[in-house]
Amino acid sequence: MVISAMETQLSNGPPCNNTAHGSTAINNCSSPVDSGNTEDSKTNLIVNYLPQNMTQEELKSLFGSIGEIESCKLVRDKITGQSLGYGFVNYVDPKDAEKAINTLNGLRLQTKTIKVCSLFMTLRMI
Repeated sequence: MVISAMETQLSNGPPCNNTAHGSTAINNCSSPVDSGNTEDSKTNLIVNYLPQNMTQEELKSLFGSIGEIESCKLVRDKITGQSLGYGFVNYVDPKDAEKAINTLNGLRLQTKTIKVCSLFMTLRMI
């Protein structure tokens, strides 16, 4: 539930009120993090650089080895069904999310080195 909302927010972007002042554009975007639940922000992870042939079950199994998962989603192209090479994992316990970052970030899977980070921190950088 939280993951699909975050995924929509990432793909659609936050609502913006862009204004132009001369040659300078001012971006008045609101961050989806500002209104998010802080507890959820500590348990939600984004996983990048996944192998193309990795399945949702494999993603869940890999991250489930760290702790109890509330939800997990491998993002696929809506038309072709092809993996887009990233996904989301939401843990029940924030400590498991932190452990997953420390344990799985930089893990080599096939020809890819995955990147695991907090979705909260990723959105804060946007």
